[in-house]
Amino acid sequence: MEKLNRNLPPQFKTIEHVDIPKSKQEVLSNEIPVHIISGGSQDVLKIEMIFNAGLWHQNSPLIAGTCNSMLNEGTKKYSAAELAEKFDFYGAYIAYNNSQHDASVCLYTLNKYLDETLDLLEEIIKRPTFPKKEFKTILSNKKQSYLVNREKTNALAKEKFNSLIYGDKHPYANIFEASVFDEVQLDDIKTYYKDRYTSDNCRIIVSGKMDTSILTKIEDRFGVSAWNTKSSNIEVKHELLSSDEKKVFVLKKDAVQSSIRIGRLLFNKTHPDFAGIMLLNLVLGGYFGSRLMQNIREDKGYTYGINSILLSHLKSGHFAIVTEVGKDVCQAAISEIYKEIKRLRDKLVPEEELDLVKNFFSGEMLRSFDSPFALSESLRGNLPFGFDNSYYEKFLQEIKGTSSQKIMELANTYFKEDDLYEVIVGEKEI
Repeated sequence: MEKLNRNLPPQFKTIEHVDIPKSKQEVLSNEIPVHIISGGSQDVLKIEMIFNAGLWHQNSPLIAGTCNSMLNEGTKKYSAAELAEKFDFYGAYIAYNNSQHDASVCLYTLNKYLDETLDLLEEIIKRPTFPKKEFKTILSNKKQSYLVNREKTNALAKEKFNSLIYGDKHPYANIFEASVFDEVQLDDIKTYYKDRYTSDNCRIIVSGKMDTSILTKIEDRFGVSAWNTKSSNIEVKHELLSSDEKKVFVLKKDAVQSSIRIGRLLFNKTHPDFAGIMLLNLVLGGYFGSRLMQNIREDKGYTYGINSILLSHLKSGHFAIVTEVGKDVCQAAISEIYKEIKRLRDKLVPEEELDLVKNFFSGEMLRSFDSPFALSESLRGNLPFGFDNSYYEKFLQEIKGTSSQKIMELANTYFKEDDLYEVIVGEKEI
């Protein structure tokens, strides 16, 4: 057996191809699509019920999120405490999520208790009671959280930045005043539930160790007939109104640090330049070894962390550089950020650096597909765009085929300084 030489770094291997396990689609009798990802050695399942019930569909703020979070606050058969006790008894866990376009109820359960936990899931989905006392408690807690958040410079910077690129009224900005918490009516929540949490507005993703009985059990609870009122599913439209004002300073007295956001409106993953922009973003600030981290954190010591993000929404998307720095070095940090962006426009990324970033991306992609549950998360993000997880096989090849020249062209097309929005929240520098 050859002795391992620990003085030599291991050889890295380029990932040429990613073979992603395919999902299977079935349809229940009432036409609910069910996407199945089978795998894993443990007898556990993840069943996610997804509804077109996110922020995009609400008529006023807080409706979608409050509705989703109240589903487990009591049903016709069980109180909130009884539901929690039963899930705990069966070793199950249930999670609630609300995003820009959809909302979900996600059950993690042992296979051997699937009948019992599916009965509880059916009760939550079909027969919530929305008790008034719990409604007031949830709103009170949300308001308190909102007020605490208003004291954080990074939250204020995010809010202002989103309002500049999307507009104050757009659901992607999701901006509202504290007074809204006192205006939400319980009847509005109930109406939203009746309109959005319906069988014709639902899709299901099942992942984990499957057998032939599982789909039958789901069919028995959710597929035999239509349930809840018929959803109108009218396409909701929101006008995107980007501001002409590109640089904004928001005063936050007594702020220890200044929060910075620099970026712009872009596009989502359906755009032909998305893969190239993703790679550009990684080079600039998308991972720990990025240029922004090396410059602003490691070299200058202006911040503990800085990163750039690329968000793909169903109707749009945006790019943003995010950091918090000492107020005395705020302008110096901003200057260095623009220098790094300019460097991408003016100079080719060295091949060695680009290969490193490509391999980092490939490795992270592989890690995100290491279990059926992780695959279900990826599938959930792809389905609204009309993709399944085979999207990533093509996407990886696009990443691998992106040249340094292409990165420079994209930087000059999309990252011109005049096109970028800049938000600073903090105290004015002395």
